[in-house]
Amino acid sequence: MPGVSPLRPEDPRRLGTYRLDGRLGVGGQGIVFLGVGAPGGPVAVKLLRARLDDTSARRGFAREIEAVRRVAPFCTAQVLDADLDGDRPYIVSEYVDGPSLRDHVAAAGPRTGGDLDRVAVGTATALAAIHRAGVVHRDFKPGNVLLGSDGLRVVDFGVSRLADATVTTGNPMGTPAYIAPEQLEGRPAGPAADVFCWALTLVYAASGRHAHTGDTHMAVMANILYGTPDLGPLTGTLRDLVVACLAPDPADRPDAGQVLSALLDRARAGTAPAALGHAAPDGTGSERSGVHETGIDETRIDETGTERPGHDATDRAGGRDGRRVRVVAAVAAGLAMAAVVAVMAVLAAPGVLRAPAGRDTGRLGGTWTGAARFPSAGRVFPVEIRLAEPARMRWGADLHCSGRLTRSGGTDDAPVLTLGQVRGDACYPGRVSITPQGDRTAAFEVTRAGEGGIRYSGSLTRTE
Repeated sequence: MPGVSPLRPEDPRRLGTYRLDGRLGVGGQGIVFLGVGAPGGPVAVKLLRARLDDTSARRGFAREIEAVRRVAPFCTAQVLDADLDGDRPYIVSEYVDGPSLRDHVAAAGPRTGGDLDRVAVGTATALAAIHRAGVVHRDFKPGNVLLGSDGLRVVDFGVSRLADATVTTGNPMGTPAYIAPEQLEGRPAGPAADVFCWALTLVYAASGRHAHTGDTHMAVMANILYGTPDLGPLTGTLRDLVVACLAPDPADRPDAGQVLSALLDRARAGTAPAALGHAAPDGTGSERSGVHETGIDETRIDETGTERPGHDATDRAGGRDGRRVRVVAAVAAGLAMAAVVAVMAVLAAPGVLRAPAGRDTGRLGGTWTGAARFPSAGRVFPVEIRLAEPARMRWGADLHCSGRLTRSGGTDDAPVLTLGQVRGDACYPGRVSITPQGDRTAAFEVTRAGEGGIRYSGSLTRTE
Protein backbone atom coordinates (compact mmCIF):
# COMPACT_ATOMS: atom_id res chain seq x y z
CA MET A 1 0.00 0.00 0.00
CA PRO A 2 1.30 3.51 -0.77
CA GLY A 3 2.39 5.59 2.20
CA VAL A 4 3.30 2.59 4.35
CA SER A 5 6.88 2.28 5.57
CA PRO A 6 8.49 -0.87 7.06
CA LEU A 7 8.41 -1.54 10.77
CA ARG A 8 11.51 -0.55 12.68
CA PRO A 9 13.38 -2.97 14.96
CA GLU A 10 11.96 -1.31 18.08
CA ASP A 11 8.34 -1.44 16.84
CA PRO A 12 5.96 -4.06 18.22
CA ARG A 13 4.78 -6.77 15.84
CA ARG A 14 1.41 -7.14 17.54
CA LEU A 15 -0.86 -5.06 19.75
CA GLY A 16 -3.58 -7.15 21.31
CA THR A 17 -5.20 -9.20 18.57
CA TYR A 18 -3.89 -6.93 15.79
CA ARG A 19 -0.92 -7.83 13.62
CA LEU A 20 1.14 -4.80 12.63
CA ASP A 21 2.42 -4.75 9.03
CA GLY A 22 3.99 -1.30 8.71
CA ARG A 23 4.09 2.34 9.76
CA LEU A 24 1.58 4.89 8.49
CA GLY A 25 3.06 7.85 10.33
CA VAL A 26 4.46 9.41 13.48
CA GLY A 27 3.06 12.32 15.45
CA GLY A 28 3.25 14.04 18.80
CA GLN A 29 0.60 11.73 20.23
CA GLY A 30 2.04 8.43 19.03
CA ILE A 31 2.86 6.11 16.15
CA VAL A 32 0.23 4.97 13.67
CA PHE A 33 0.60 1.44 12.27
CA LEU A 34 -1.15 -0.40 9.49
CA GLY A 35 -2.72 -3.38 11.24
CA VAL A 36 -4.77 -6.44 10.39
CA GLY A 37 -7.57 -7.60 12.68
CA ALA A 38 -9.31 -10.91 13.11
CA PRO A 39 -11.69 -10.39 10.14
CA GLY A 40 -8.62 -9.86 7.96
CA GLY A 41 -9.26 -6.27 6.85
CA PRO A 42 -6.79 -3.38 7.26
CA VAL A 43 -7.12 -1.06 10.24
CA ALA A 44 -5.16 1.89 11.62
CA VAL A 45 -3.65 1.25 15.04
CA LYS A 46 -2.32 4.21 17.00
CA LEU A 47 0.11 3.36 19.79
CA LEU A 48 -0.12 6.21 22.27
CA ARG A 49 2.97 7.78 23.76
CA ALA A 50 1.14 8.58 26.99
CA ARG A 51 0.54 6.04 29.76
CA LEU A 52 -2.68 5.81 31.72
CA ASP A 53 -1.41 4.84 35.15
CA ASP A 54 -4.37 6.35 36.99
CA THR A 55 -7.65 4.42 37.12
CA SER A 56 -9.75 7.58 36.92
CA ALA A 57 -7.75 8.74 33.89
CA ARG A 58 -8.45 5.43 32.15
CA ARG A 59 -12.14 5.69 32.91
CA GLY A 60 -12.29 9.28 31.73
CA PHE A 61 -10.56 8.49 28.48
CA ALA A 62 -12.81 5.48 27.93
CA ARG A 63 -15.79 7.83 28.21
CA GLU A 64 -14.21 10.09 25.60
CA ILE A 65 -13.79 7.16 23.23
CA GLU A 66 -17.43 6.25 23.67
CA ALA A 67 -18.37 9.83 22.80
CA VAL A 68 -16.28 9.65 19.64
CA ARG A 69 -18.01 6.45 18.62
CA ARG A 70 -21.23 8.45 18.48
CA VAL A 71 -19.84 10.69 15.72
CA ALA A 72 -21.59 10.13 12.38
CA PRO A 73 -19.49 7.63 10.37
CA PHE A 74 -19.93 9.16 6.92
CA CYS A 75 -17.22 11.79 7.28
CA THR A 76 -14.81 10.43 9.89
CA ALA A 77 -12.73 7.31 10.46
CA GLN A 78 -14.71 5.36 13.04
CA VAL A 79 -13.06 4.15 16.24
CA LEU A 80 -13.34 0.35 16.24
CA ASP A 81 -11.49 -0.73 19.37
CA ALA A 82 -9.22 0.49 22.16
CA ASP A 83 -7.09 -0.98 24.91
CA LEU A 84 -6.10 1.54 27.57
CA ASP A 85 -4.55 -0.89 30.07
CA GLY A 86 -0.90 -1.72 30.46
CA ASP A 87 2.21 0.00 29.17
CA ARG A 88 1.03 0.21 25.56
CA PRO A 89 -2.38 1.87 25.28
CA TYR A 90 -3.68 1.97 21.72
CA ILE A 91 -6.71 2.91 19.65
CA VAL A 92 -7.92 1.11 16.52
CA SER A 93 -9.88 2.88 13.80
CA GLU A 94 -10.92 2.45 10.19
CA TYR A 95 -8.11 2.51 7.68
CA VAL A 96 -8.64 5.14 4.98
CA ASP A 97 -6.72 4.30 1.82
CA GLY A 98 -5.89 7.71 0.42
CA PRO A 99 -3.53 10.69 0.79
CA SER A 100 -3.97 13.47 3.27
CA LEU A 101 -5.06 16.88 2.04
CA ARG A 102 -1.60 18.11 2.98
CA ASP A 103 0.17 15.55 0.81
CA HIS A 104 -2.30 15.89 -2.05
CA VAL A 105 -1.91 19.67 -2.26
CA ALA A 106 1.87 19.37 -2.00
CA ALA A 107 1.91 16.90 -4.90
CA ALA A 108 -0.90 18.17 -7.15
CA GLY A 109 -1.19 21.84 -6.21
CA PRO A 110 -3.94 23.91 -4.59
CA ARG A 111 -7.61 23.03 -4.94
CA THR A 112 -9.77 25.38 -6.99
CA GLY A 113 -13.37 25.71 -8.10
CA GLY A 114 -15.55 22.71 -7.34
CA ASP A 115 -12.61 20.79 -5.83
CA LEU A 116 -12.14 23.53 -3.23
CA ASP A 117 -15.89 23.60 -2.62
CA ARG A 118 -15.91 19.87 -1.88
CA VAL A 119 -13.10 20.27 0.63
CA ALA A 120 -14.86 23.19 2.33
CA VAL A 121 -18.26 21.47 2.55
CA GLY A 122 -16.84 18.04 3.44
CA THR A 123 -14.64 19.28 6.25
CA ALA A 124 -17.34 21.60 7.64
CA THR A 125 -19.81 18.69 7.61
CA ALA A 126 -17.35 16.48 9.48
CA LEU A 127 -16.64 19.19 12.02
CA ALA A 128 -20.35 19.81 12.61
CA ALA A 129 -20.87 16.06 13.15
CA ILE A 130 -17.95 15.86 15.56
CA HIS A 131 -19.24 18.80 17.60
CA ARG A 132 -22.80 17.44 17.54
CA ALA A 133 -21.52 14.31 19.30
CA GLY A 134 -20.04 16.46 22.06
CA VAL A 135 -16.44 16.08 20.92
CA VAL A 136 -13.79 18.70 20.14
CA HIS A 137 -11.10 17.75 17.63
CA ARG A 138 -8.38 20.14 18.90
CA ASP A 139 -5.88 19.23 16.18
CA PHE A 140 -7.72 20.04 12.95
CA LYS A 141 -5.28 20.53 10.05
CA PRO A 142 -4.60 19.43 6.45
CA GLY A 143 -2.68 16.36 7.62
CA ASN A 144 -5.79 15.09 9.42
CA VAL A 145 -8.07 15.33 6.39
CA LEU A 146 -7.84 12.13 4.30
CA LEU A 147 -9.04 11.89 0.70
CA GLY A 148 -10.33 8.33 0.51
CA SER A 149 -11.79 6.63 -2.54
CA ASP A 150 -15.24 6.90 -0.97
CA GLY A 151 -14.92 10.54 0.03
CA LEU A 152 -13.25 12.89 2.45
CA ARG A 153 -12.67 11.78 6.06
CA VAL A 154 -11.52 13.77 9.09
CA VAL A 155 -9.31 11.71 11.40
CA ASP A 156 -7.09 11.86 14.47
CA PHE A 157 -9.57 13.39 16.90
CA GLY A 158 -9.92 12.43 20.52
CA VAL A 159 -6.46 11.81 21.97
CA SER A 160 -5.95 15.45 22.87
CA ARG A 161 -7.54 15.17 26.33
CA LEU A 162 -5.25 12.26 27.11
CA ALA A 163 -2.23 14.19 25.92
CA ASP A 164 -3.23 17.24 27.98
CA ALA A 165 -3.57 15.04 31.05
CA THR A 166 -0.16 13.42 30.71
CA VAL A 167 2.15 16.04 29.18
CA THR A 168 3.74 18.30 31.77
CA THR A 169 5.89 20.56 29.58
CA GLY A 170 3.27 23.29 29.35
CA ASN A 171 3.33 23.27 25.55
CA PRO A 172 -0.02 23.92 23.87
CA MET A 173 -1.75 20.98 22.24
CA GLY A 174 -1.75 21.01 18.45
CA THR A 175 0.51 21.80 15.51
CA PRO A 176 2.26 25.22 15.50
CA ALA A 177 0.64 26.59 12.32
CA TYR A 178 -2.79 25.24 13.28
CA ILE A 179 -3.40 26.39 16.84
CA ALA A 180 -6.10 28.84 17.89
CA PRO A 181 -5.07 31.92 19.91
CA GLU A 182 -6.91 30.73 23.01
CA GLN A 183 -4.87 27.52 23.00
CA LEU A 184 -1.63 29.51 22.83
CA GLU A 185 -2.83 31.60 25.77
CA GLY A 186 -3.50 28.49 27.85
CA ARG A 187 -7.28 28.80 27.79
CA PRO A 188 -9.58 25.82 27.19
CA ALA A 189 -10.08 24.85 23.55
CA GLY A 190 -13.74 24.45 22.63
CA PRO A 191 -15.48 23.98 19.28
CA ALA A 192 -14.52 27.53 18.26
CA ALA A 193 -10.85 26.48 18.21
CA ASP A 194 -11.71 23.81 15.63
CA VAL A 195 -13.51 26.42 13.51
CA PHE A 196 -10.41 28.63 13.62
CA CYS A 197 -8.26 25.74 12.39
CA TRP A 198 -10.85 24.80 9.75
CA ALA A 199 -10.36 28.25 8.23
CA LEU A 200 -6.57 27.82 8.24
CA THR A 201 -6.99 24.43 6.57
CA LEU A 202 -9.16 25.94 3.83
CA VAL A 203 -6.50 28.60 3.20
CA TYR A 204 -3.93 25.84 2.75
CA ALA A 205 -6.21 23.92 0.38
CA ALA A 206 -6.73 27.04 -1.75
CA SER A 207 -3.14 28.29 -1.79
CA GLY A 208 -0.77 25.47 -0.91
CA ARG A 209 0.65 27.77 1.77
CA HIS A 210 0.11 28.14 5.48
CA ALA A 211 -1.68 31.26 6.66
CA HIS A 212 0.89 31.88 9.39
CA THR A 213 4.62 31.45 8.88
CA GLY A 214 7.81 32.09 10.80
CA ASP A 215 11.43 31.04 11.11
CA THR A 216 10.75 29.15 14.34
CA HIS A 217 7.76 27.66 16.10
CA MET A 218 7.76 30.61 18.51
CA ALA A 219 7.69 33.01 15.55
CA VAL A 220 4.72 31.14 14.08
CA MET A 221 2.85 31.37 17.38
CA ALA A 222 3.62 35.09 17.64
CA ASN A 223 2.25 35.52 14.13
CA ILE A 224 -0.99 33.78 15.14
CA LEU A 225 -1.36 36.01 18.20
CA TYR A 226 -0.27 39.35 16.73
CA GLY A 227 0.11 39.03 12.97
CA THR A 228 -2.24 38.89 10.00
CA PRO A 229 -2.96 35.64 8.14
CA ASP A 230 -1.99 35.31 4.49
CA LEU A 231 -5.30 34.32 2.90
CA GLY A 232 -3.73 33.60 -0.48
CA PRO A 233 -6.09 33.59 -3.49
CA LEU A 234 -9.31 33.59 -1.48
CA THR A 235 -11.55 36.47 -2.54
CA GLY A 236 -15.03 37.82 -2.11
CA THR A 237 -17.41 36.45 0.46
CA LEU A 238 -15.59 33.10 0.70
CA ARG A 239 -12.68 35.10 2.04
CA ASP A 240 -15.06 36.89 4.42
CA LEU A 241 -16.30 33.55 5.73
CA VAL A 242 -12.74 32.44 6.46
CA VAL A 243 -11.94 35.76 8.16
CA ALA A 244 -15.03 35.42 10.37
CA CYS A 245 -13.76 32.01 11.47
CA LEU A 246 -10.36 33.55 12.27
CA ALA A 247 -11.78 36.11 14.71
CA PRO A 248 -9.38 36.41 17.69
CA ASP A 249 -12.24 36.11 20.19
CA PRO A 250 -13.73 32.58 20.10
CA ALA A 251 -17.18 34.01 20.89
CA ASP A 252 -17.11 36.03 17.66
CA ARG A 253 -16.61 33.01 15.39
CA PRO A 254 -19.52 31.19 13.75
CA ASP A 255 -19.98 27.60 14.82
CA ALA A 256 -19.45 24.67 12.44
CA GLY A 257 -23.16 24.38 11.71
CA GLN A 258 -23.35 28.04 10.71
CA VAL A 259 -20.30 27.65 8.49
CA LEU A 260 -21.89 24.66 6.77
CA SER A 261 -25.16 26.55 6.29
CA ALA A 262 -23.31 29.45 4.69
CA LEU A 263 -21.53 27.09 2.30
CA LEU A 264 -24.78 25.34 1.35
CA ASP A 265 -26.57 28.67 0.86
CA ARG A 266 -23.85 29.66 -1.55
CA ALA A 267 -24.21 26.36 -3.42
CA ARG A 268 -27.94 26.98 -3.87
CA ALA A 269 -27.39 30.57 -4.98
CA GLY A 270 -24.46 29.73 -7.24
CA THR A 271 -22.34 32.38 -5.56
CA ALA A 272 -19.62 32.55 -2.94
CA PRO A 273 -20.57 31.78 0.69
CA ALA A 274 -22.32 34.46 2.69
CA ALA A 275 -19.97 36.59 4.73
CA LEU A 276 -19.87 36.02 8.47
CA GLY A 277 -18.27 38.26 11.05
CA HIS A 278 -15.91 41.16 10.55
CA ALA A 279 -14.41 42.76 7.46
CA ALA A 280 -11.45 40.87 6.03
CA PRO A 281 -7.92 42.21 6.42
CA ASP A 282 -6.25 42.69 3.05
CA GLY A 283 -2.78 41.65 4.19
CA THR A 284 -0.98 39.23 1.98
CA GLY A 285 1.90 38.44 4.33
CA SER A 286 5.43 37.72 3.20
CA GLU A 287 6.53 35.57 0.27
CA ARG A 288 6.15 31.87 1.07
CA SER A 289 8.56 29.14 0.10
CA GLY A 290 6.10 26.27 0.22
CA VAL A 291 4.63 23.73 2.60
CA HIS A 292 7.91 22.84 4.29
CA GLU A 293 8.79 26.23 5.79
CA THR A 294 10.49 25.95 9.16
CA GLY A 295 8.00 26.10 11.98
CA ILE A 296 4.98 26.28 9.72
CA ASP A 297 4.34 22.87 8.20
CA GLU A 298 2.17 20.32 9.93
CA THR A 299 4.98 18.62 11.84
CA ARG A 300 5.28 18.63 15.59
CA ILE A 301 8.67 18.66 17.25
CA ASP A 302 9.40 14.94 17.40
CA GLU A 303 12.15 12.52 16.56
CA THR A 304 11.21 12.25 12.88
CA GLY A 305 10.29 15.84 12.10
CA THR A 306 7.27 14.57 10.17
CA GLU A 307 3.76 13.52 10.98
CA ARG A 308 1.15 11.36 9.28
CA PRO A 309 -2.51 11.33 10.31
CA GLY A 310 -3.66 8.73 12.80
CA HIS A 311 -7.17 8.03 14.04
CA ASP A 312 -8.37 8.88 17.54
CA ALA A 313 -10.97 10.32 19.99
CA THR A 314 -11.82 12.99 22.75
CA ASP A 315 -12.88 16.23 24.51
CA ARG A 316 -16.18 17.76 25.32
CA ALA A 317 -17.75 20.51 23.29
CA GLY A 318 -18.30 23.80 25.08
CA GLY A 319 -21.31 26.12 24.94
CA ARG A 320 -22.01 28.52 22.11
CA ASP A 321 -22.15 32.25 22.64
CA GLY A 322 -25.19 34.08 21.29
CA ARG A 323 -22.96 36.57 19.54
CA ARG A 324 -22.13 34.03 16.86
CA VAL A 325 -25.82 33.68 16.07
CA ARG A 326 -26.13 37.44 15.77
CA VAL A 327 -23.15 37.41 13.39
CA VAL A 328 -25.12 35.24 10.97
CA ALA A 329 -28.27 37.34 11.39
CA ALA A 330 -26.31 40.45 10.42
CA VAL A 331 -24.87 39.01 7.20
CA ALA A 332 -27.35 40.53 4.77
CA ALA A 333 -27.25 43.96 6.34
CA GLY A 334 -23.47 43.86 6.55
CA LEU A 335 -23.08 43.07 2.87
CA ALA A 336 -25.59 45.73 1.85
CA MET A 337 -23.74 48.38 3.82
CA ALA A 338 -20.22 47.31 2.77
CA ALA A 339 -19.84 49.75 -0.11
CA VAL A 340 -21.19 52.70 1.91
CA VAL A 341 -18.91 51.89 4.85
CA ALA A 342 -15.90 51.60 2.57
CA VAL A 343 -16.49 55.06 1.09
CA MET A 344 -17.07 56.60 4.51
CA ALA A 345 -13.91 54.92 5.83
CA VAL A 346 -11.83 56.45 3.05
CA LEU A 347 -13.24 59.91 3.65
CA ALA A 348 -12.89 59.70 7.42
CA ALA A 349 -9.59 57.84 7.69
CA PRO A 350 -6.89 59.70 9.66
CA GLY A 351 -4.30 61.01 7.26
CA VAL A 352 -6.64 61.49 4.28
CA LEU A 353 -7.42 64.92 5.70
CA ARG A 354 -3.91 66.06 6.38
CA ALA A 355 -2.74 66.99 9.88
CA PRO A 356 -1.31 70.46 10.55
CA ALA A 357 2.21 71.08 9.25
CA GLY A 358 4.95 69.91 11.60
CA ARG A 359 2.72 67.28 13.23
CA ASP A 360 2.01 65.20 10.11
CA THR A 361 2.96 61.50 10.10
CA GLY A 362 2.12 60.99 6.44
CA ARG A 363 -0.90 59.73 4.56
CA LEU A 364 -0.98 56.31 6.25
CA GLY A 365 -2.93 57.31 9.34
CA GLY A 366 -4.80 54.98 11.67
CA THR A 367 -3.58 52.25 14.00
CA TRP A 368 -1.32 49.45 12.77
CA THR A 369 -0.49 46.22 14.57
CA GLY A 370 1.90 43.40 13.78
CA ALA A 371 4.93 41.44 14.92
CA ALA A 372 8.62 42.34 14.97
CA ARG A 373 11.60 40.04 14.57
CA PHE A 374 14.67 40.80 16.68
CA PRO A 375 17.29 38.47 15.10
CA SER A 376 20.22 39.25 17.39
CA ALA A 377 18.12 38.41 20.45
CA GLY A 378 16.25 35.54 18.82
CA ARG A 379 12.89 37.03 19.79
CA VAL A 380 9.56 37.91 18.19
CA PHE A 381 7.24 40.41 19.88
CA PRO A 382 4.10 42.42 19.10
CA VAL A 383 4.13 46.01 17.86
CA GLU A 384 1.39 48.64 17.75
CA ILE A 385 1.87 51.94 15.87
CA ARG A 386 -0.69 54.74 16.00
CA LEU A 387 -0.23 57.23 13.19
CA ALA A 388 -3.05 59.61 14.15
CA GLU A 389 -2.20 62.42 16.55
CA PRO A 390 -0.80 61.94 19.08
CA ALA A 391 1.27 59.41 17.12
CA ARG A 392 2.73 56.74 19.37
CA MET A 393 4.33 53.29 19.26
CA ARG A 394 4.09 50.42 21.72
CA TRP A 395 6.21 47.26 21.53
CA GLY A 396 7.73 44.43 23.55
CA ALA A 397 6.56 41.05 24.84
CA ASP A 398 3.59 42.63 26.62
CA LEU A 399 3.68 46.01 24.84
CA HIS A 400 5.41 47.41 27.91
CA CYS A 401 7.54 49.83 25.85
CA SER A 402 5.98 53.05 24.57
CA GLY A 403 7.19 56.18 22.83
CA ARG A 404 6.11 59.26 20.86
CA LEU A 405 6.48 59.35 17.05
CA THR A 406 7.25 62.53 15.11
CA ARG A 407 7.84 62.92 11.39
CA SER A 408 11.52 63.41 10.55
CA GLY A 409 11.84 62.41 6.90
CA GLY A 410 10.73 60.13 4.12
CA THR A 411 7.62 60.77 2.04
CA ASP A 412 3.93 61.09 2.81
CA ASP A 413 3.42 57.51 1.66
CA ALA A 414 6.56 56.10 3.31
CA PRO A 415 7.38 58.23 6.34
CA VAL A 416 10.45 58.10 8.55
CA LEU A 417 9.57 58.81 12.16
CA THR A 418 11.62 59.69 15.21
CA LEU A 419 10.80 57.53 18.23
CA GLY A 420 11.28 59.57 21.40
CA GLN A 421 9.93 60.11 24.92
CA VAL A 422 10.40 56.37 25.42
CA ARG A 423 9.16 54.67 28.55
CA GLY A 424 9.68 51.13 29.79
CA ASP A 425 12.44 48.85 31.05
CA ALA A 426 15.17 48.17 28.43
CA CYS A 427 13.28 50.28 25.87
CA TYR A 428 15.23 52.69 23.67
CA PRO A 429 14.57 55.65 21.35
CA GLY A 430 15.36 55.46 17.66
CA ARG A 431 14.01 55.87 14.15
CA VAL A 432 11.07 54.03 12.53
CA SER A 433 10.73 53.64 8.75
CA ILE A 434 7.39 52.49 7.35
CA THR A 435 6.92 51.18 3.79
CA PRO A 436 3.37 50.42 2.57
CA GLN A 437 2.89 47.07 0.81
CA GLY A 438 -0.82 47.37 0.08
CA ASP A 439 -3.90 49.28 1.15
CA ARG A 440 -3.77 47.88 4.68
CA THR A 441 -0.34 46.29 5.03
CA ALA A 442 3.13 47.70 5.54
CA ALA A 443 6.67 46.75 6.46
CA PHE A 444 8.63 48.59 9.11
CA GLU A 445 12.22 48.84 10.31
CA VAL A 446 13.52 50.26 13.57
CA THR A 447 17.01 51.65 14.09
CA ARG A 448 18.15 52.33 17.64
CA ALA A 449 19.44 55.84 18.37
CA GLY A 450 23.21 55.97 17.98
CA GLU A 451 23.36 52.81 15.86
CA GLY A 452 23.58 52.48 12.09
CA GLY A 453 22.06 49.05 11.50
CA ILE A 454 18.48 47.90 11.69
CA ARG A 455 17.66 46.72 15.20
CA TYR A 456 14.43 44.89 14.41
CA SER A 457 11.81 44.80 11.66
CA GLY A 458 8.48 43.22 10.78
CA SER A 459 5.09 43.61 9.13
CA LEU A 460 2.00 45.63 10.05
CA THR A 461 -1.71 45.52 9.28
CA ARG A 462 -4.00 48.50 9.64
CA THR A 463 -6.68 47.75 12.22
CA GLU A 464 -8.34 51.17 12.50
